[in-house]
Amino acid sequence: MGLERNVKKKPTRAHDRRNVWLLILTTLLIVVSVVLFVPPQDKINQGLDIQGGLSVVLTAKSTDGEAVTPEDMEKSRAIIESRVNALGASEATVQEQGTDQILVQIPGLSDTEEALATIGRTGSLEFARLDSFTDEDVKEAIENNQYAGEGTVTDEFGNVFPSGKSEHLEVQPGTYTPIVTGADITNVTIGKASETSSDYAVNIDLNSQGAEAFAQASRDLVADHGLIVIILDGEVQSAPAIQSEIPNGHVQITGHYTLDEAKNLQTILESGSLPVSFEYAQSQVVGPTLGQDALFSGVIVALIGLAVVMLYLLLFYKGLGLITAAAMAVFAVLYLGILAALSAFHLFSLSLAGIAGIVLTIGMAADSSILTVERFREEIRMGRSVKAASITGVKHAIFTSIDADLVTMVSALCLFFLAASSVKGFGMTLALGIICDIVMMLIFKAPLIRLLAPKVIAKHPGFWGIKDSIDASKGYAELAAAEGVSEREAETGSQMNAAETRAIVDADDPADASQTVRAVRKIKGRFIKHDINFLGYRRVFLTAAAVAMALCFVVVGVRGLNFGIEFVGGTSVAFHGTGDVTIEQMRDAMTDAGEPDAVIQTTETNGEPGFLVRTTTTSPEEATAHATQAAEAVGLTTSDFEVTTIGPDWGASVIQSSLIAFLVSILLIIVYIAIRFEYKMGVMAIVALLHDLILVVGIYALVGREVNPNTIAALLTILGYSLYDTVVVFHRINDNMKGEDIRCTFMTMANHSMNQVFIRTINTTLTSFIPVFAMLLFGGETLKDFAFAMAIGLIAGSYSSIAIACPLYCMWKTREPKFAKLQKKYGTEIGRFEFDHSASTGIAQVPLARLEAQRAEVEATAVVDGGETLPAGKHAAKPKKADNKKKKHKHGRAQ
Repeated sequence: MGLERNVKKKPTRAHDRRNVWLLILTTLLIVVSVVLFVPPQDKINQGLDIQGGLSVVLTAKSTDGEAVTPEDMEKSRAIIESRVNALGASEATVQEQGTDQILVQIPGLSDTEEALATIGRTGSLEFARLDSFTDEDVKEAIENNQYAGEGTVTDEFGNVFPSGKSEHLEVQPGTYTPIVTGADITNVTIGKASETSSDYAVNIDLNSQGAEAFAQASRDLVADHGLIVIILDGEVQSAPAIQSEIPNGHVQITGHYTLDEAKNLQTILESGSLPVSFEYAQSQVVGPTLGQDALFSGVIVALIGLAVVMLYLLLFYKGLGLITAAAMAVFAVLYLGILAALSAFHLFSLSLAGIAGIVLTIGMAADSSILTVERFREEIRMGRSVKAASITGVKHAIFTSIDADLVTMVSALCLFFLAASSVKGFGMTLALGIICDIVMMLIFKAPLIRLLAPKVIAKHPGFWGIKDSIDASKGYAELAAAEGVSEREAETGSQMNAAETRAIVDADDPADASQTVRAVRKIKGRFIKHDINFLGYRRVFLTAAAVAMALCFVVVGVRGLNFGIEFVGGTSVAFHGTGDVTIEQMRDAMTDAGEPDAVIQTTETNGEPGFLVRTTTTSPEEATAHATQAAEAVGLTTSDFEVTTIGPDWGASVIQSSLIAFLVSILLIIVYIAIRFEYKMGVMAIVALLHDLILVVGIYALVGREVNPNTIAALLTILGYSLYDTVVVFHRINDNMKGEDIRCTFMTMANHSMNQVFIRTINTTLTSFIPVFAMLLFGGETLKDFAFAMAIGLIAGSYSSIAIACPLYCMWKTREPKFAKLQKKYGTEIGRFEFDHSASTGIAQVPLARLEAQRAEVEATAVVDGGETLPAGKHAAKPKKADNKKKKHKHGRAQ
C-alpha cells in the first residue's frame, strides 16, 4: 500500500517542483530586468519626439523619367548620412523606408533650419558659360545681375514685406551647356569673398579634367570678360566675369553667403551630389520641452491606469485580485527589462506612440488575469476541488488568452511591418507587450495559483474570493443529487431555465423539491446565475447595428472627415506655454512671418495655454523659419513649439500603407481563426470588426475630430481589441461543442456560452477602458488621439461580440444539416434542452451526433428494467432517483 501511495503522489510532487522552478525563474528574470532598466530614464532610449530634434522623410523623384533603383537609394542614403554626420549630430538615424523614401532622425538637434537646408539638397553643382544659354530672358536677367536677391511676401491687404530669405533665379536643365560639374571637385574650403568683404565664399579645387575644361573656357572668355554662371540645384548662385585665365583649377564660388550658409554648401559639395532628387514628404521639428512634457504625462497616465485597474481587481476578486495585481507588477517589470535590453543594442527608442502602446498593454495584462481568475472560479462552481480547478481552469484560461493575444499580435505585427513610420513604435511596443503577457502567464501566474490552491486558497476561501463559488457548488450538488446528474449538468440546466429545473425536481420528489430549489435560489456570488437571452433578441441587435451603420455612412457623406495635414499637405505648428499671448498677437506674428492665411486655434496641454497653427506651406525650411520668427515676436524660444510639415504625397502613402496593413491583418486573422476554430467564425469576427471600424469613423465625422496617423494607428489597433472578446466567446462555444452535457439546439448552447463569459467581458472591457480613459483625460494631444478612437472601439468591440458576431455565426451554423435537425426537434425558442444521463463522454462531440449514437445503441442492444427499455451501457448518476426520471426527464422544455 505504501508503494501504491508513493506512485500516486509522485506526479503531484513533480508538478510542485516544476511550479517552484518556474517561480524561481521568474524571480531571476525580475532581478535581471530591474538591473537592466534602473534608472529607466537612462537605460531606455528616448525617441526623437520625446527628447526633441528633427525627423524628416525624403521621397525620391527621378529626374530622367526612369524608375528609382535600389542602387540609387543606397547611394543617396550614404551621401545623406555623411551630410548628417558633418552636422555633428550624435545618435542620428538615416535609413531607407519602403522603395523610394529615406527617413532621417536627428535627436537633440538645435539648429533645425541648418539641417533642413543641408540634408535633402541634391547638391548638383555645374559651371556653364553664359553664352551657352538658350533662354534669352534668363540670359538677360543674369547679364543685368538679377539672379539673386531677398524675397518678399504680401499680406492680405496687399502690403509687400521683405521675407528675410534669399531667392535665386531658377534655370531649366537643357537650356545651357555645363563646363564642369560637382563630380570634378577634389577639395572644398571656406574663405572670405575678398579681403574687404564681410561675405564668405566656397573655394573648390578641380581634378585635371575639370581644370583643363575650366582653363579653356576662361581663355575664351577673358578677352571680353564673359560670364561663367555657377548653378547649384538648378538655381543661379553667382555669375562672375572672367578677368584672367584660370589654369590651375582653383575656383571660388560667391553668392553673398553667411558663414553658416558657406559651411552648408561645403558639406553638400564634399558629400557629392545625390543621384536622384528628393522632396520633403514629412518634416517634424520637436522641442525638447514639449517631448519631456509628453513623456511626463504619458508616465502619469500609465501609473494612474495601473493603480486604478489594480484597485478594481482587488475589490472585485479579493485575494485572487492580489495575484492579478502581482501578475501585472511582474508584467511591468519584465516589460521594462525587455525595452531596456533592446535599447542597449539600439533596437528600440521610446516614442509617444510607443507610450500609448504601453498604456494599452496594461489593459491586456489585466484581461489575461481576469480570464484566469474567472475560469478558476467557474471550475469550482461546477464541482471541482480547488486544486483540480487550479489545474484545469488555469489551463483553459491560458489557452483562451493565448488565442486572443495572438489575434491581437497579428494586427500589431502588421502595424510594425506595413504601416507608416509614425505607427511602427506603437506596433512594436504592443507586440512586445503581448509576448511579455504570455510569458508572465506561463512562468508566474499559472505556477503561483497552482502552488497556493491546495493549502492556502482552499483553507481561506473567504479571503481569496472563492467562497461564493464553493457555496454555489454545494447548492448545485444538492440539485444534481435530486436530478441524478453531474453538478456541471445541474448548474447548466439551472442557469438555462430555472423554471424547468424546478418542474423536473418537483416531478421526481415533491417533498424534496422545495428544499432543493431553495438551496439553489440562495446561491449568491459575482457570476451569472440565470442566462440572459442574448440570442433571443438577435434581430433587434442586428437591426440596430444595421441602422447605426447606415447613419454612419450618411454622416460621413454629409459632413465628411476632417483630415489632418498628414493627408492634405501643409504645416502644423504647435506652440506651448504661451502664457498671456492672445490669439490676435499670434495672428499678427504669423502674418509678419509670411503666413497671413494661417488658421490659428487655441489649445491647452498639461494645463498650459498654447496655439495650434495650420498653414499651406509645404517647404520645411520656410515653415521652420516662419515659426521661429513668429515665436521670437511673441517672446517664445525654439523649444516652445513643434513644427510638422507634410508634403502632398505623404497622405497617399499613409493611406496606402495603412490599407495594406488592414487587409493583410484581416486575411491573417481569418486564416488563424479558421485553423484554430473554423472559417465561419473568422468571417463573422471580421464582419463585427468592420462594424466597429465604421462606427468609429462615423463618430469622428459627427464630432469633427481630426483624422491623422494616430487615428489610423488606433483604428488598426481596434483590429486586435475588437476581436479579443469575440475570440474569447468563440473559444467557449468551441469548448462546449466538444463536450457539452446537455442536448439542445446550437442557438441554446451558444447563448449559454455567451453567458458563461459575460462577467469576464464586462470586467475585461472595464480594465482595458480604464487606462484608455486615463489617456483621454490626462494624456497629451498625441495620446488623446489614440484614446478617443480606442475608447469607442473598446465599447463597440464588446457590444459587437455579443450583438453581431455570435448571432450571425449562430444563424449561419444553424443552417448546417446536423444543427437544423436539432432545431427542428427542439424548436426555435432559446433555452430548450434535455438532460443527458448517459455519463458517456466519448460518444460524440456535438449533441446531434450524441443523439444518433444513442439511437443506434438502442436499436443494437436493449435491456428491460422494470418494464422500461434503456439503451445498453446507460446508467444514472443516482440509481434510486434516476429510475424515476427516465420518462420524466425525456423532454425538458423552456417556456
